[in-house]
Amino acid sequence: MTEATDMNYGGRFHMDDRGVRYCDIFPEIGKGDINVSIIEAGACAMWHRHMKQDDYQIVIKGSLKVGVCNAPYMDRNDLEHFGLPEDQATLCYEQREELLENWKELRKAAGKDLEHWPEDTGVVSWNYLSEKNACTGPLFIPRYLWHGCYNYTNEPAILIYHITNKYDGEDEDRLDPFIAGWPYERQAK
Repeated sequence: MTEATDMNYGGRFHMDDRGVRYCDIFPEIGKGDINVSIIEAGACAMWHRHMKQDDYQIVIKGSLKVGVCNAPYMDRNDLEHFGLPEDQATLCYEQREELLENWKELRKAAGKDLEHWPEDTGVVSWNYLSEKNACTGPLFIPRYLWHGCYNYTNEPAILIYHITNKYDGEDEDRLDPFIAGWPYERQAK
């Protein structure tokens, strides 16, 4: 992975094995950033959330599977399928419980944007975004919800996304996929 570099007239460029990102491409916009990512076939970027910003995402070329969830999967048997040692699985389950408690607090503070998400269990919403359904408008991802995307096709996808505040590297929590427990297909089709 390479560090982000500054572009002419503001903005940031970043490239790694998942794809290419052009961030804050119109820096004169006062509220938030407009970003473009080219996501390689089979690439995945799961799971992260923000406390201070909302996301709007739209795919204008190709297809992405975008997951949005409130809390980890809480089934106490799923980690056995991965062959994790018992002590590691126990730690994952404990972290899931902590994240669920954290979610309950965030949900209370959030108001109407999150009231349809359950308080006491984790739920994932899988959204298929593509150039074919871009005419319906962007997917709205409220702050506090974990999200990420997976390019399940054999072609690169172009994602345009608006974040409602200027990028702040401190406003991004990451969630290990084992702890998240939300399965997704990893093979390109």
